[in-house]
Amino acid sequence: MTRIKQIIATIILMTAGVLNAQQTSVEQKLLLVSNSYTNGGEYVVDYQIKGTNLSTAKTLATLNADITFDSAAIRFVSGSDWMAGLSAENGYTADVSSHLIDEWNSQVVRIMVMAPDVNNGNNASGYDLENSYRTVVRLHFQIVNNTKTASLTVKGLTNQVGFFSNANNNPNTFDVTNITLSEPVNITESPLPVNLASFTHRVNDRNVTLSWSTTQETNNKGFEIQRKLASDNSWSSIGFVNGSGSTNTLKSYTYDDRKVGSGKYQYRLKQVDNNGNFSLHTLSGTVEIGIPSKFGMSQNYPNPFNPSTKIDYDIPVDSKVRIALYDETGKEVATVLNENRKAGSYTVNYHPSNLSSGIYFYRMIASNNGKDNVVTKKMSFIK
Repeated sequence: MTRIKQIIATIILMTAGVLNAQQTSVEQKLLLVSNSYTNGGEYVVDYQIKGTNLSTAKTLATLNADITFDSAAIRFVSGSDWMAGLSAENGYTADVSSHLIDEWNSQVVRIMVMAPDVNNGNNASGYDLENSYRTVVRLHFQIVNNTKTASLTVKGLTNQVGFFSNANNNPNTFDVTNITLSEPVNITESPLPVNLASFTHRVNDRNVTLSWSTTQETNNKGFEIQRKLASDNSWSSIGFVNGSGSTNTLKSYTYDDRKVGSGKYQYRLKQVDNNGNFSLHTLSGTVEIGIPSKFGMSQNYPNPFNPSTKIDYDIPVDSKVRIALYDETGKEVATVLNENRKAGSYTVNYHPSNLSSGIYFYRMIASNNGKDNVVTKKMSFIK
């Protein structure tokens, strides 16, 4: 039994020696809070610190931290949401500001915390640094160029933190021991999670092929393709192409917008990441689908069909257009379209109701200036 007690006592002593040898440190990091991904939008970062193995006298006396960033990508706007324990009521003064005079060219934000009068007879309590990360201050930036990378780095050499030798500086000795902050955890993230290298288009008859490529993607879910008439204000979603997640290699994408009606259009990509954030890329210039040179109507597709089919038709001049459906006896059984149309190319989607399986004929009559232009074709409906 005595031998066992000796072994246990030795283990306890060895363990205590290991604990006493553990390093005292103050760790810091930057945490990305939000990113609007749009020029003029917000890019918000938290500066956080925590203490490890601090003594009982761990009341914060001073803190100096410099954070550098790429001013070509973002500019510093303001600091807010200070840690509650760093309030004036606790005996502190705190400030965060650009370290250079010209704010548009500033590349350094300086965070300063001072406690000149903690517990100096005024019941100020000070702030005891905790052993888990707490936000000291929230930094607000504005995105200047969302094609560039916002690299934020906490400078290692100039950053120091000091503590009072007695808890809450009581008695008031203001004996500060400078501790260099640990190597920081930095942020290097582009305000735009996808670097778009190119975005082009090609027109073939009524078909528009969009092509784009990326050189870098981070957390990219994919691209929503949007289109609008150049004369309109609202965009419509017409398709989606999956992204490549996170990659640093060149990726190429295409999307075919088929059977587009005559007119001038604009296209854009809505890049969406897996967190729901998005950015917009608009195709340079407009895409024009021309006016056809003659009257015409396509074979319906699909054919045979169920439950619906599409019919393309062309009218080179403004016309009254009527498309009707006939059974094999020549009896009209449905009206597919009966409208006035501007010159151009169109597609009508026909979804029949109460139609029996069988062979049918569909006829377009385009009337202009007293003249009828007639085209007839055959389709098959299968239930």
